[in-house]
This record gives sequence, C-alpha cells and structure tokens, in this order.
Amino acid sequence: IKIKPYLNNLTTNGAITVTLNVKDETNAIIFHVKDIEIDRSSLKIRSVKSDNPLGITSQNYIEGEKYKIVLDEPLTKNIMYTLELTYVGHLNNHLQGFYRSHYEQLENDGVTTRYLASTQFSPTDARRAFPCFDEPSFKANFSIVIGRPSNMPSLSNMPLEKSDIDTVDKGWTWDYYQTTPKMSTYLVAFVVSDLQGYGSSDKLMKVWSRRHLISETTYAAEFAPKVLRFFENYFNITFPLPKIDIVAIPDFGYNAMENWGLITFRESALLYNEQDSDVDNKRSIATILAHELGHQWFGNLVTPKWWNDLWLKEGFATYLQYLGSDFAEPSWHINEEFIISETNRAFELDALESSRAISFDVKNSRQIRQTFDELSYGKGACIIRMMNHFLGENVFKIGLINFLNKYKYGNANREDLFAVLTEEAHKSGSLDKSMTIKDIMDSWTKQPGFPVVTAIADKANKKLILSQKRFLFTNQQNDSSTWWVPISIITDLDEKYHDTKPTVWLKNEPMVTINLNMSQWYLININQTGYYIVNYDESNWRKLTENIMNFPPLIRGQLISDSMDLARANLLDYDIPLKLLSRMAIRDSAIMFIPITITFKKLEYLSDVLANTPVFGLFEEFQSTVFKSTYRSVDSDTNYYSDDYLLQKIRKAVLKWSCRKTDSECAIRSHHKFRFWMEKNERVPPNLRDIVYCTAIRQGSEAEWNFAYNQYLRTASVSEKNVLLDALGCTTKRWLLSRYLDFLVHNDSSIRIQDAGRVFKSVSDNNVASTMAFDFLRMNWDKLLAHYGEGFNIISKMVKSLPRYMNTEYQLAELIRFKNEIRNNIGTASQAFDSTIEKVRGNVDWMKKNYHSVEKWLIEHRNYYNML
Repeated sequence: IKIKPYLNNLTTNGAITVTLNVKDETNAIIFHVKDIEIDRSSLKIRSVKSDNPLGITSQNYIEGEKYKIVLDEPLTKNIMYTLELTYVGHLNNHLQGFYRSHYEQLENDGVTTRYLASTQFSPTDARRAFPCFDEPSFKANFSIVIGRPSNMPSLSNMPLEKSDIDTVDKGWTWDYYQTTPKMSTYLVAFVVSDLQGYGSSDKLMKVWSRRHLISETTYAAEFAPKVLRFFENYFNITFPLPKIDIVAIPDFGYNAMENWGLITFRESALLYNEQDSDVDNKRSIATILAHELGHQWFGNLVTPKWWNDLWLKEGFATYLQYLGSDFAEPSWHINEEFIISETNRAFELDALESSRAISFDVKNSRQIRQTFDELSYGKGACIIRMMNHFLGENVFKIGLINFLNKYKYGNANREDLFAVLTEEAHKSGSLDKSMTIKDIMDSWTKQPGFPVVTAIADKANKKLILSQKRFLFTNQQNDSSTWWVPISIITDLDEKYHDTKPTVWLKNEPMVTINLNMSQWYLININQTGYYIVNYDESNWRKLTENIMNFPPLIRGQLISDSMDLARANLLDYDIPLKLLSRMAIRDSAIMFIPITITFKKLEYLSDVLANTPVFGLFEEFQSTVFKSTYRSVDSDTNYYSDDYLLQKIRKAVLKWSCRKTDSECAIRSHHKFRFWMEKNERVPPNLRDIVYCTAIRQGSEAEWNFAYNQYLRTASVSEKNVLLDALGCTTKRWLLSRYLDFLVHNDSSIRIQDAGRVFKSVSDNNVASTMAFDFLRMNWDKLLAHYGEGFNIISKMVKSLPRYMNTEYQLAELIRFKNEIRNNIGTASQAFDSTIEKVRGNVDWMKKNYHSVEKWLIEHRNYYNML
C-alpha cells in the first residue's frame, strides 16, 4: 500500500500492489471499496511468472461496497498473480477509515489549528482508505509506504525501515515500513501528525500525544509495559511485533483500537493528570489499556473467522482487562468489581426479550456495527469467566495457550476454542468425558438471555429442588429456553466461599433434585461466577436476610442484586430486597465498596421509575433514613489525595446520593465549593468534581452554567472536559438545556463528534429534560444521522439514553410511533430502538404491577428502619 494524504483538501492519492494466491479458477476479482475512485486505466494484473499483463474487459463496476474486475481470460488455480492499481480516496470527518482530526495549538503568534490524519478501520472501514479484501479471514502481509509533509512524522504497525525525500515535491517525505506479519485489514493502521512521543521503561513501547499534554502520558507509559509482560507470561507467547506505539488522537470514535503495533486511543481514555483526573478516570485508563493489550493475542494473533463471533475477541479482551489491571494495580482488587461492571451491565440488556445471541449471523456492515454492544463485551466476558470457574484456572489457562499456539497468525471460531478446551479438560479430568465444552457453551452462545435458577428446599428429606427458566423483566411465561447451568452451593454447615466449582449441573434440563445438608440457610452460584441469578424459597430468603452481615461483601452484593432484579421482574415481593438492603445499610459500619455500589445501582431503577410519581417523596425519605449513617460517615472535606483507591470509590458512590436533596449538608458544601472556584479560583478536588459541578449547576443559575461552559472551552485537560460536559446537562433551566442540545447539530460547535453521545445522555439523565431530549431527537433525526454518520453507534447511544424516566402508555406509544416514522432511515439504531422500547414497556408494566405494592411497603415500614 502506498498512500499520500492531503490534509488541506481532504483527499488521498494511493497505489496498491496485491499478490493474489488463486484458490479456484475464476475470471473476476472482487474486492471492497467505499468512497474511493479507482483509475481504471491503471489496472494491471499479471502472473508472477510472466511480465505480460492479462486483458481486462470494460465491464468493471462498483456494486454497493464491492468493486469487480472482469478479465478476458480466467485466472489459473494455484498460480500467484499480482494486481496493481491507483486510486483517489477521501479524508472524512466521521472518524472512520482514513480521516482528519484537529486540535488547537498555542503558538507564539496565538492559537492555531493543527491537523493530523489517522485511521479507524474496524470493523469494515479499511475499504475507505484503500481497495482491499476487507473481511477478517483474509489475512495478509502488508508493506506500507506513507507520503507525508516533511515536518509531520508518520507511524504505522511496524517500525520504520527508511525515509526518502519526494523527488518531485521536496516538501514531502516517503516513509517505508517493515512488512507486517499476517493480519486482517481492520488492524492495519497509520497516523500522520506532529504528535510527540514519550518513551516508556520498556524500549518496545512509546506513548504519543499532543506536545502540551505529553506529561499526561506518564501513567500509561508506566502501566502498559507491566501488563504486556504479564500477558506474555500468562500465555507463554512473546509479543510478536518489534514495537508498540500507543497514540492519543484528539478526535476518536471508540475508546481505543487494538491495531497491531499501533494502538490508537481517544485522549480521555489514555491521558492521566493527577491534578484533574479522578479515580474513575484512572481506572478507565488502566482497564482500556489492558483491554487493548489483551487484544494483541485475542483478536490480533488469533482472529475470529467472521464477525458473528465478535465476542471471541471482545469478550476475551474484556475478561483479560481485569487480569492485567489486577496485576499492575493489585491494591485496587479490581477483579471484585467484575459483577458491577460486566455482569450487571450484560444482565440489563440480556434480560430483555429483544436481546440476541452473542453468536448470530451478520451479513452486512450495519449488522456488524450493531454487534459492538454490551453482549459481545460484557456477556462474552461473563461466560468466559464462568468457563474459568467450572474448569479451574490451570486447565482453562493451558487450554487458552494451546488454542493460541494452534491458530496463531490465523483465524478461529468458537467451536475451535471449545474443541481445544474440551481436549485439555478431558485430559486433566476437570470435565466428565460424557460432556464437552461445546455441549455446555452452545446453550450460552447460540441463544439469547440467561436463566433464573429457582431453589426450593425440602428440609425434612434433605433435598433441594432446582429448576431453570429464562429470566425476563417482562413476559416471563413466553420462553422455554434451557441452559447447561453449573451449580455451586454452600450452606451454613459448609461455608467455602471460594469453592466455585459446580456441585451439580442442570444439563439443559428444566429441573433436577439433589441432596442438601443444611441447618439454616444455603447459597447458590457462589460469587456469581455463573451467568445466572437465583431465586430461593421464602424461608431461605428470610434466613439470608437475617444473616446478611455474616456474608463476605461480594455475596452481600450478589444477594441484593439478584433480589432487586427478581422483584423488578415480579418474581419476588419487594419486601425481601428492601429489608435486605436496609439491614445491611444500617449495620455496615465499615461501608464495603462492592455491596454499597450494587445497592445504589439497583436502587437507581426504583428512583427513576418513581421520580415523577406521588410516591417519590416516600422513597427519598426511605433511602435518606436507611443510609443516614452511611452519608454521615463519608466526609466531603477529608484528604482526597492520600486516600486509597477503594476509599475514593466509596466516597464518590455515597456522595452522589447524599447530594440529591437540596438542603443536605453535601449539597450545601458542593455549592460553596463551586462558588469558591468561581470567585476565588479555588479548585475542587478531582474526585469530587463530578458531584460538586452537577450539584451546583443543578441548584444554581445561568451564572454557574456559563462559568462551567467557559471552563470547558478553556481547559486543556481532556478529563476535566468530560466532567464539565456531564455537569452542563444537570441544570434545571430548560432554555439552557435546549441551547446545549442545539450544539449537537452545528458544525461550528465546540462539541467534538466523539462527545455527542455523552452530551445527549447528560440531558436525558436529567429528569427535568428527558422529554426535551426525546423531542430534540425526533426533530433533528436526519440532521444527526448526516452529521454523525453510522459509525461508533453514536445515534444508537442517544436512543438508548431515552427510557430512564419513561413509564407511561403515552410515552411508549410516542416512542413506537417515532420508530415507525423513521423506519426507512433508521441507520444502525434498529436494535437500540428495540431494546429501548422494551425497557419503556417494562417500566409501564412495572407501574401496573408494582407501584401500589411499593407505595404500601414504604408507608407501612416507616418505623421499621429504627428497629433493625
């Protein structure tokens, strides 16, 4: 590939020479192009054994995203040919393919706009940069030559081999890169920029950013080598390329992209500044870095054969990010956050009837883009974690190593993985030879959803009856799916909280009866290592409630999560989860991060669905009473910088709820801190900024909003910009919110394309403005599609932000009507509409079935909390 980008007029000149290994006799070559004009007169094809070109007919044509070259004579099977052509491409502003980015640079003579060109080829946009066979199974070796202005260095997947001054235009230089290993087109990458590089402790790595942000690359430069070496040791496979460049791109659609040897990032996902970045930002940088480095093996070295098994790389990278981050930052105990960050995230989408299997047929680019969702990432990681626990770490790890070695530099699908794991499991004896991984995992990968396992104890006969059924927030009676479910069990007589190996299997069957020796209580699915939730008989729920504080924090969080979801689905009376969390909140003097975070997350649904009802005051009284001691124990004026990771996370989780009431001490202090910033330039500590900014802007006037917006324009900190974008949506002034939304459809707006979903969500999350956000989307649908394109699911994210406060029949009808109106111009948002409509339908259903019972409970139990 030889390509030369012209940043000023948004074009590229390119030439390619492709070596073709012909597998079958054919008289046509079909490859992918998009927004590319091919010079037909430049087309040449010849046998590698002959200089004589073959005849090409005039019937060459573009059909959709494919270009077909028709030959006068057929190509011979098993003969190598070379194809040469030149073309003109386009640098676009949609952050897809080979595109232009920009940033403002402070120079001696003022602020100037600096441009750069970067790539984003996943999943199907390499065809925007050069004609290619743009499917993951067409792996090839790539030799890349980049023409670039002499004052703007380039980067690509491999190290630079040599540079030559252009013989015609002396202001241009040609960079020649070493040939890559065999890899898929979506992993090819190059950047032309004036970004600066910062070397890490590992000579293999360098981190790149804008010059004035180079100090913020330090954390990534220290963290990444640790994780890379961990994965090399874990897989016993040395990273196969001679270098890794890690680059922060000002305009970038995803958080990051795992291009082999040239990993590109959104700036906020890579750059860390202790003065402006909070604990969540640091955690995000760590996990995203670990995720992309995990891809260097799962995705790059071994690549899924087709996009129907996207989970095979994204699920593994998500699972691996916890292993890598835990190794590099052991004090965080980040593995314990898996249930919060991945399991609950996946459950939320997978508990909908509109959910899909994580392995399913995808046939075009739009369908492929829609697979980049919580299921491929979160559910994929969950079922991988489940395999680890029912096989055991050692067997699982050896199986992965065998898999990578068997298919390295090639492609594999889920059945290839299952076969290798089965072989190792049978060899070690960790899996009965009557069972295979395929038997087990097909039920988790080829059908949507997950089960609720219902357990009923027969104490008299020391038996336990287990049954399974698909868990759905609504329509519980309409699905007969079953799974191979690994059942781990402990009782009050055998408290082995770390023994997650299955005691018994529900082998794709609706029910099984087993022996059980217990005195008071029993627990199933220890530490939620299985991808399912559990409902118990009422007697056991009562015993678990009584003993809640005797269980480890992870179990406490699991019980609250399961019971709240079961109550939401009308499978359990709300009396159980509300008493569970009340008892824990009142008696938890230490405030453990996992259970308190899960509790607040699950209470958020109740808060949202009740927000516009007469009962909301009772709910606020309940939560403020139950968590009174929790709120008092977390001081917003302690030493923010010396606290460890978990204390910082706890403070953020608690203060977010403590500041909800305008007359709370937290809210009053927050407003004071913001005013001190406005009037005295006293900065708010990073770990309080999201709470302080939002609280002050919500309770403040136009002055607070304008001050925050001007700070957004001025600050060079990418993490600070994100906090401010979130906070600007917190105002209760509708005209300010309308102006904020209007920024999203103006080309001259200060809002970058990548941040549009964030801005829209900040307004949708504001109860005062949720209807306004929906109206904005309806009125501006065509503009938004044209402005943001179909990449990165930006519009889908906007649609998914809508249902938070929607719970009436009228709102449901309007949402359905809107989808029908745009059905011919829905882009990649069809699945987003399906899940959003179902969530609203679920909210409507909840109001019918649960509203009055929750109201009654809140009234009857006003005095209950003081008796615990």
